[in-house]
Amino acid sequence: MIIRRIVLNNFRNYGRLDIEVGPSVNVIYGNNAQGKTNIIEAISVGSSVMSHRTSKDKEMIKFGEQEYIIDIYCHDEVYDSDMELKVSYMTERSTYNDKKIPRRQLIQDGMIIPKLSQYMGVCNTVIFAPEDLSIVKGAPTSRRKYLNLLICKVSPSYYDMLGRTRRIIDQKNACIKTFKGRWDSSRENELEYWDFSLAELSADLIMERFRYCGLIDRKASSHHSVISDGKEQLKVEYSTITGVEGVIRGILDTDDMFDQFVDGTLSEAILTRIKKSLTDYMLSKLRSERVTDVERGIYANGVHRDDLDISLNGLSMRQFSSQGQQRSAALALKLAELEIISERTNSAPILLLDDVFSELDEGRRISLLSGMNLAQIFITCTDRKFVENELSGFITNDSGIRFYRVDSGEVFYE
Repeated sequence: MIIRRIVLNNFRNYGRLDIEVGPSVNVIYGNNAQGKTNIIEAISVGSSVMSHRTSKDKEMIKFGEQEYIIDIYCHDEVYDSDMELKVSYMTERSTYNDKKIPRRQLIQDGMIIPKLSQYMGVCNTVIFAPEDLSIVKGAPTSRRKYLNLLICKVSPSYYDMLGRTRRIIDQKNACIKTFKGRWDSSRENELEYWDFSLAELSADLIMERFRYCGLIDRKASSHHSVISDGKEQLKVEYSTITGVEGVIRGILDTDDMFDQFVDGTLSEAILTRIKKSLTDYMLSKLRSERVTDVERGIYANGVHRDDLDISLNGLSMRQFSSQGQQRSAALALKLAELEIISERTNSAPILLLDDVFSELDEGRRISLLSGMNLAQIFITCTDRKFVENELSGFITNDSGIRFYRVDSGEVFYE
């Protein structure tokens, strides 16, 4: 999948923008605070409905306006077909909003898409920005977001699974609050109702996350070995509810079986056994912690607290790593994401690089560039000549590099 045209209305500092882009490398350059990153953000929102800068749609509306509209015109090279993707967000005051409540609308080829899971995965993008250092050194929320978004791009139904789990947890917490901190065994069945559903959903989430964490570990470790010239060993491990890994390893009793599990080639019969064992284990765990949850006033130790343990040479990177090592690990994780999506969808995702060349040293830039030759790429930077020189040895197709200069919310093709 490649993008051919981007049309923005009232997005960030753009009242109206309509540009055609190339199938290979598109360099968007200019001084700071002119609107370069806004274009990268618009592509990410238009393809995955996710911004790397904010979780609030209202913040992306141009000042003084009441809605934004992003139109992405794509071409599927596999099926030789064109596609239009449109994401809009309207406040209650928008003239386009007949429902008069803030809402987002997703459209594909003129048809309204009712569910985000049906929209995701159609046009995949991978973004690498300075904010991605938070995956390594930030709070668990950043790592869960990285993992969840990767799985959603490969398996859009996973998004629905996440949504159902969040709703059940919210409903269970609402039930817990009615206990007002005091356990009442006569009301235990009220929690049993929510726990029964939560146990099965948790088992599904754990299996997906365990698999994809295994893939991330395998691929990120390989990329990081190249970046560090074999001097450092990166390890990514799934951190979830105590005892869960033992349940899975008890069934996958050989390394070969675990590799099949990660690769997605394990038989349905064994996958069913794993899910049943995990569901039973989760239900017993939920039951054993009910009194503690009620006294605490919240369900605290579930899959919504999952994390990734990222270590370098056996030491936690959150505590024992330099900023350079953190950049290397973040780069390896993003290259792993790019590779996993390419393999699982049989299509290279579009790569978005937001002002990262100035953040990386020469060795890391070479590692990044060598892994992206087949993808359509959008790069933001302040120095055109620097990026042009960096790319000259890596762009081998005939499409070449296109340059777009951004100045005060206007874009000029050069």
